[in-house]
Amino acid sequence: MKTRKRSIAAFSLVELSIALGVITFCLLTIIGLLAIGINSTHSSTTQTAATNLLTAVTSDLESVPNITPSYNSSFTSAKGTVASPGGLHGINGSPVYNLSIPVNGGTGTPTLTTLYVGENGLTNTTAAGMLYRVSIWITPGNNTTYPTHQETFARVLISWPAVSPYTSAQGYVENVVAINRS
Repeated sequence: MKTRKRSIAAFSLVELSIALGVITFCLLTIIGLLAIGINSTHSSTTQTAATNLLTAVTSDLESVPNITPSYNSSFTSAKGTVASPGGLHGINGSPVYNLSIPVNGGTGTPTLTTLYVGENGLTNTTAAGMLYRVSIWITPGNNTTYPTHQETFARVLISWPAVSPYTSAQGYVENVVAINRS
């Protein structure tokens, strides 16, 4: 009688090692991409919040009342609006961040104001515990050719983290706005 050899279907040790190596490589790649995705999401969330803050600060600057109305030489009445004394933040302050705009006709030298804003949107004068540094350079209008048309320029730069100066920040957003003060 002849005996037949039975073949048993199974994986060899070499095949198992190769399969485990491929699975390990794929899992490590996915975990690495997951970390990159989380960092990218955090970065875009931070930049979106900074852009929203930039919009809020710019809108707040544009809402500063004009307390120095310009005068038309052919008329004796004032042009523009005049803020009432004793307003929410004084005569020349913006409603939210209490930013003031210098009087037009100055030397054209920018003035720097720095605010620190936390996660909750509240401002502080120190960087401790704050997320964003808001640097605002305001240049008053100095149009001698057309004195009734004075545009004040404001450069608003928001950088993070707040403890770093904007020159060495992780990220920043910036906007320049011309505010008509006539």
